[in-house]
Amino acid sequence: MKMYKVLYICILGLLAGIPGIQAQQRDTLRTMDGRDSLIVERVIVRDTVFLLKEEYEEQLDSTDIIHTRAIGRFDRGIKNYRFIPKGKWIGGLTFSYVNFDSDDSRLLFSILKDFDCNFRTFSVKPFWGYAIRDNLVVGMKLGYNHTIAQLDNVSLAVEDLDVSLKDMRYAEDTYSAAVFHRSYVGLDHGKRFGLFNETTLSYNRGTSSFSRGTGDNLKRTETTLNELHLGINPGLAVFIMQNVCAEVSFGVVGFKYRVEKQKNNLGETGKRRSSGANFKINLFNINIGITLCM
Repeated sequence: MKMYKVLYICILGLLAGIPGIQAQQRDTLRTMDGRDSLIVERVIVRDTVFLLKEEYEEQLDSTDIIHTRAIGRFDRGIKNYRFIPKGKWIGGLTFSYVNFDSDDSRLLFSILKDFDCNFRTFSVKPFWGYAIRDNLVVGMKLGYNHTIAQLDNVSLAVEDLDVSLKDMRYAEDTYSAAVFHRSYVGLDHGKRFGLFNETTLSYNRGTSSFSRGTGDNLKRTETTLNELHLGINPGLAVFIMQNVCAEVSFGVVGFKYRVEKQKNNLGETGKRRSSGANFKINLFNINIGITLCM
């Protein structure tokens, strides 16, 4: 019996040094030498996962991890770190600028002759919001957008088809007011990098003008527009300082309803309604901005 005890102690000592292994105890009734004896056995069960010390300490400190309920029976296991704490105010400014000149893109218009065009759009949008929950912000946004496009000359000649356009100009100025809902996902434990998705419902009002020709051949149309727009804009946010965040976002989905009233220089008037949706990345709706978190 002493030999069995020594062997039993040695096995326990070896098992104590193996990570990820647990020992469970159970009683077994066996027959030895014609007598019933109660023998205590050790059953080794490998049911744990080995973790590095850094990973183990990170799991212990879970105060900055937001646990979200899985949709259905599938849990993707994505960690959402607290990026914007509840009760914080945010405010900032986003802007975008696009400039196109035909002089810089001659190779793109090899089939066009005497192509002279310039396009420029600029927008600025101040906003402010309040975090009603961790990583969940609602707020308001104002905006101004200026667009101008000018086509001085373009000629297209394909076999017997010859088309020429010149002296065309379009300008638009719009103002907007919007409410938005922004949901953040923190990517790291240091709360520096995050993704967000912004849903915006905005009302836009402005004027535009379109003219063609010069002198006595000038034709000019003035338009007053009202538009209701629902947009979804994902983006990336990075804290470059303690309370200062840089962000970039772009539009991918948009729904709009638009009413236009027109009047030209001959006194003729008209009105039209239009609606539509787009499911693509809008290159003219890429915004870069700075956000202050207080």
